[in-house]
Amino acid sequence: MLYVHRSKTIKPDYHLLKYVKWLNRILGKEEEEIPSAVAFDEIDTWLEMVSKSLFRGLNTNASQLYDEIRAIREQLKQNIHEFQDAAPNEEVPDSISKIGVVSRKKMVKDLYSMTEKIAIPTQTDYNAVLSFYSATTSNLEFPFGKSQRNIYCVRSLFPDEIEKVISDLTRLRDLLNQLITPIKGKEKQIAHLEEVPVIVQDVTELKSGIEKEKENVVNQEEEYSALERRIEAEGSKLNKIKEEAEWMLFKELETELDSLEEDLNALESNVRKLFSPLNKALNLLKKQDETGRHTLTPEERRAIASILSSPIQALDEDINGFLLAIRNIIEGDPSVLKDRKRDTTLNWIDNLLNADLSSIKGKRDRLQARIAEIKGKLLDMKILKDKEEIKQSVVSAKGQLTQVQEGITRSKRHIVSLEEGQREKERLLVEALEEIAGKKIDVTFES
Repeated sequence: MLYVHRSKTIKPDYHLLKYVKWLNRILGKEEEEIPSAVAFDEIDTWLEMVSKSLFRGLNTNASQLYDEIRAIREQLKQNIHEFQDAAPNEEVPDSISKIGVVSRKKMVKDLYSMTEKIAIPTQTDYNAVLSFYSATTSNLEFPFGKSQRNIYCVRSLFPDEIEKVISDLTRLRDLLNQLITPIKGKEKQIAHLEEVPVIVQDVTELKSGIEKEKENVVNQEEEYSALERRIEAEGSKLNKIKEEAEWMLFKELETELDSLEEDLNALESNVRKLFSPLNKALNLLKKQDETGRHTLTPEERRAIASILSSPIQALDEDINGFLLAIRNIIEGDPSVLKDRKRDTTLNWIDNLLNADLSSIKGKRDRLQARIAEIKGKLLDMKILKDKEEIKQSVVSAKGQLTQVQEGITRSKRHIVSLEEGQREKERLLVEALEEIAGKKIDVTFES
């Protein structure tokens, strides 16, 4: 049986091949020269030409042998039928006759099954021939049975009929061997003939992938350029805005706003510092109230909580009333604070009461009012809205620019990977073609 398998790539011996070709010329058997160069897009045509050269006469030989196999198959069916209906040899003992009849029944069944499986193809190319040969030889395992005694019994009972069947089977084997003869010894070429279309498809897909990825790079680079132009255009628009009179007013208001906010922050920081010396005493009073050591009125709790929470916010309330309430607590109960802490706290409360906190509150209110006024004006300015829109547009474009650049980098890396894969497949393709042709083949991959 002929088996076709993929083998390791072995370079052909070109010197031996030259000698064989020289001998063929002397004997008048020189085959048609296989082209030494082929374009990638024409490999299918090249393979067809090589197949005809490698398997010269296969079609005619196969067609003729198919007819003979078909005839022997019908003859075999007829002889199996005669074998099935034949009367046993009466001179054979009954014990052997019984075994022989049983064996015949099994053999007839298997023989009929085998003949039904002989499906003669219409194609005569090497693939069809190989497939038919492999399938038929696999089925052509004549079931004589496991016991030689059974074969002996069948031969003893039906000698003429079984000999005809065996003769048909032998002839069928001979015809199958003749059918495969033009292919024998060319198993490696056949393996490569089957391999080449797969490699060609791989190369084609890789080339298509490379072209697609290159087109993708071009599109991304165009998008990148468009984003750069957009950023440049937005910058020009921003420069034009800065030349307008409204922009000068905007910058003046913005500068004033920054200054006012700094003043407000400084004022509020000073207020916190002004009240910070009271924090320990107020926290102690709050804790004594929570533990029940000293009970505060709701008004006193509110005063302490307000100053501790935010002395700045406390300015908006009755801050002097809060301070007086706290002073009365400390003065009314000497046990609330120790003498030294008590005197220090009372002195600081007196300083705060004399510090004209209302003027501080008024200054803070004026700062807040002016800040709110400027912010309102800025919000109403169209130039600010335009500036923010341009700023957002530039931020968005720069983000897209980064993404597109990353995409370009990925695509270029992918192209390099695909090109490496293509070169490797092209190398394998050339090796396979040279194995088939038995000589060096120049393949043109670029059209």
